Amino acid sequence: MPSPSPSVDYERDPRPDKTARPSAAGARGGDGRVKAKAAPARPDQVGLRGPDFAAVEEFLQLLARAVRQFHTYPATSPLCTEAIAACHKVLASLETRDRLSLRVTPSELVVDHVATGAATVVEHEIVRRLHRGHVASIDIDRGASQRDLSRFCSAMLGCDDQATTKTTLAELLVEHGVETIVAQMALRPEVLHVGAPQAVRSDLMVRERRRRQSAAVSGPPSYLYPPDKGWVRLDPSASLDTVSLVDLAILVDDPGEIASMLLRLTDDEAAAESRDKALQQKFSDVATLLGSLDPQLARVMFSKLARAVLDLSADRRTDLLRRTILPGLLDGRAEGTVLRDFPNVDLAESLCLLMDLETAAPELLTTAMDRLELTPERREQVAPLMEARLREGAEGRKAGADGRGTDIDRHARRLIQVTATQGKSFAEFSAFDLSIDSQTTAALDQARDAVGATDLPVVQLHFLLNLVRLEPNPALV
Repeated sequence: MPSPSPSVDYERDPRPDKTARPSAAGARGGDGRVKAKAAPARPDQVGLRGPDFAAVEEFLQLLARAVRQFHTYPATSPLCTEAIAACHKVLASLETRDRLSLRVTPSELVVDHVATGAATVVEHEIVRRLHRGHVASIDIDRGASQRDLSRFCSAMLGCDDQATTKTTLAELLVEHGVETIVAQMALRPEVLHVGAPQAVRSDLMVRERRRRQSAAVSGPPSYLYPPDKGWVRLDPSASLDTVSLVDLAILVDDPGEIASMLLRLTDDEAAAESRDKALQQKFSDVATLLGSLDPQLARVMFSKLARAVLDLSADRRTDLLRRTILPGLLDGRAEGTVLRDFPNVDLAESLCLLMDLETAAPELLTTAMDRLELTPERREQVAPLMEARLREGAEGRKAGADGRGTDIDRHARRLIQVTATQGKSFAEFSAFDLSIDSQTTAALDQARDAVGATDLPVVQLHFLLNLVRLEPNPALV
C-alpha cells in the first residue's frame, strides 16, 4: 500500500491555549462560582439536537471543570469531590440514553452528529488533551460511578505525558479498573518501507500464501499484532493489495530487520533503531513467524536467524539463550529450533549454559539433545565438546572457589536479587527442575508457621487503611 489513511490528522491546534475569564466565558451565579457558557449553536445543527442535549452540554462543561480542578488541586480536595459529584448528578439524569458517545475532533466534541465545546472550557480541558493523547472517541456509561469519573479525570492528565510514558488513556482506565468509561484510540499506522521486492521473493511469497490458504481452517483470524497497525510501502510497480506478517518476513529476508519492524509496531521506535536490541526483544515473534513457513523455506530462514544470533554481542547472545532460546527448546517451541543451525562448538557452549544454574539437573542436557533431533553423526561430534566444556567449567569453579561461594552460587544470588530501579523476571527458572533439600524444606515450614500465626483482623484493618488512602472520594469511602 502506498501510504496510510489520511483520515486522521495529528497536527496540534494552532490556536493558543488561553484561560477563559469569567467576563468572557461565563457569569457568576448566586453561589459565587463561575458558570461556564456553552458555545452558540450552529444554525445547520439546531434541528439535530435532541431534547436532552442541553443536559449533555452541561455535563461536558462540569466534566471539563472537574478536570481543571484535578489539574490544580489534589484528588482528595473538597473542590475535586464537589466537581465530581456535580458531574455524576447530571450524568445520572440522562434517562433517555444508556451511554454517552463522544467523538473527538481537533477542537470540539461530536455528540449525536452535533459538534459542541469549541472555544469553551470543554475544548481547553478535554478536547485538546484527548487530541494530544490520540483518542478517537469516548463512551461514558450512564451508570458510571463517582469513582469512575474521578479516575477518568486523573487519567486525562496523563494524556499530556503520553509521548514520554507510551501509556494510552485506554490503558490507564483499564489499569484503574474503570469499565464504564471506554476510550477508543485513533489509528496510528506504522509505515514499513520495503521498496521493490525481488522477483524470487515475490514468487516465494505467492507460493507460501497459496499453501497457507489451502491449509487454512474455518474460523475467525488470529492476529499477532492489532490489524491495520502496520502499513507496507512498496514500489508502485508491485501489485500487492495486502501484506501479512508472514509475507513481510519473506519479502524482507533479514531477521534483524524483521525484528526492528515488529518493534516499531509496538510504538517502540527508539529501541527499534538498534537491530541487536530489537532482535533480543522480538526473537520469539520472529521465530513464530518463521516457524509457520513451509518446512524447507523455514530451514533456510532459521539458518539466517541463527547467523543473526551468533552476530550479537556475547552478553546479548548469552542473555537471549538463557531467557528465550533454551527454555523454548525444552518446552518444544519454535525459539529452540534456531540451535540446529549453530556450529558444533557454539551449539555445545550454548547447551552447557543449562548447567550454569544450581537448580539444573544433568538430565536436561540429554533432553535438550533429544529435542534438537540431531543426526547420529552430529550428536557424536557435539557430545565430546559438551563434556570437555563441562569439565573445564567444573575445574574453573573448583579453582576459583572462595569464602563467598562458587560461581553458580553467585549467579543464583544475582538472579534472585531484586532492585527498585528495574523489573525482575524469574521466567527462566521455569525451564529447570527444582531441587528441594533440607534447608529448603525448613524454610517452607517456617513460612507455613508464619502464615498460621498471622493476626488476620490486623491484616484486614491495614488493608482497609491502605484502600482508604487510595480512594480520593470521601463519600464513597
